[in-house]
Amino acid sequence: MSVCSKCGNVLPEEAKFCPVCGAPVEAAPAAEPEIVEAEVVSEETVETESSASGWYQSAESQQQTPPPVTPVSVPTKPSIGRIFDFYRKAFAVLAQKPIKLWGLSLLYLLIASLISSLGSLVPIITIPIVLVLSLGFTGVLLKGYHGEDVNTKQLFQAFKKEEIVRNGAGMCWMELWTLIWGFVPVMNVIKYYSYSFTPYILLTDKTISATESLKKSMRMTDGYKGKLFGADILIIVCYIVAAIVLVLLGQIPYIGWIFMVAFFLVNVAVFLFLPIFMGLVHTAFFEEIRKVHEE
Repeated sequence: MSVCSKCGNVLPEEAKFCPVCGAPVEAAPAAEPEIVEAEVVSEETVETESSASGWYQSAESQQQTPPPVTPVSVPTKPSIGRIFDFYRKAFAVLAQKPIKLWGLSLLYLLIASLISSLGSLVPIITIPIVLVLSLGFTGVLLKGYHGEDVNTKQLFQAFKKEEIVRNGAGMCWMELWTLIWGFVPVMNVIKYYSYSFTPYILLTDKTISATESLKKSMRMTDGYKGKLFGADILIIVCYIVAAIVLVLLGQIPYIGWIFMVAFFLVNVAVFLFLPIFMGLVHTAFFEEIRKVHEE
């Protein structure tokens, strides 16, 4: 309830003038706004919460984001060509000197067989002699591969006085380890190809020792043993397939004899030229891999 400020008369509600004295009614003062006390947050609390929030976000991001993975580079061996490339090289060499290479191969086999049969009672002497002789035949293959002339004297080149001890020790060392691993399946094949470059190393590096030549062969063939094995097994598989086909065709009436003659000729060719051909294939492998190691 309000009263007039001049005469003190009680004023009706919503009156603009006093009904007694006519004085204008003053508007009531606006209510003072209610002051709400806000919670004061100290800087220390803000900093603590901010630090805790930052730590949580950092920990969460560390859990969600995997650490960077450093790529691991795996060294690969340089390519040395396909197996058929080595077949072509061997065929090219064999086509240049078929008679000489075949004759020297036959002579080597005859001499080795004769020594083995005569000295069967004393293998400790005959085995090193045959091995050194095989080293001489490897030298024939090397010279033939490089287009040089080949002759009978080269079969005995490994018997030189100043080299025979090293050559014999190297070949015997190779055969010993091949024999030791020969009783372990799978490993015998792997080790056979690991040591297969030993004769070539003994012939091309006159300064290397007998034991070191075996280690060098293992280093050189590392990464290439599978391809060496593939080159050998592919020839064997091709021969077996051809033999089976010719035998089956030989059962045809009236004309089967033609295929049986072909089968006989194939076997003669394999007996005469396959050892030389495969020797040249291995020689090609050695020369190509040696270039890779020299580079």
